[in-house]
Amino acid sequence: MDGDSRDRGILTEADRKYLRGDREFASVQAERNARARVRERIYESIRDVELLVEHLDERDRKLVFEKRFGEIDGTDAFDAVVSAVAFLYMGVDDTDLDFEDVLTEAINVAEARRDRAATVDLSVTYHALSADELLRRLRTGEDLSLTELAYLQGSAAVSTEELARYFDEDETVDDGRIQTKVTDF
Repeated sequence: MDGDSRDRGILTEADRKYLRGDREFASVQAERNARARVRERIYESIRDVELLVEHLDERDRKLVFEKRFGEIDGTDAFDAVVSAVAFLYMGVDDTDLDFEDVLTEAINVAEARRDRAATVDLSVTYHALSADELLRRLRTGEDLSLTELAYLQGSAAVSTEELARYFDEDETVDDGRIQTKVTDF
């Protein structure tokens, strides 16, 4: 994600550089102040989402998601939305709220705007990620999810070149991100 060429969102250009490790502060206090400003903007931004759900015109929402996300590479759009949901999932896990309850209510808030309700069944099974196990599965021809491939790519257990050998010639593995077309998504 090339965040430096984008307009300010929740994060400023300086915030993005800091979070990527491309910026240092002159003092410990300056870094603490920057981190506090980021936390406060995240908090207030999440609170603002309620206002967006309740009052943003449908046309404006569609212009953001259909038009703006439609103008960027499909994997970038996918990654942005997945990351937003992942951030909220991690945040809910940091509270005493139950993610399934939050997700169910969120879906029903959205569906109520369409004059309908939804029954949500979420089943999550956890398993540890291990580079050795993922590499074994890859070598036996099993499909790996995007997350599993990215984990494997980021590990020292396999080089990018070795990982690339497991895919067809027309499918790519790059040093920044494994394309979604090589996964089972």
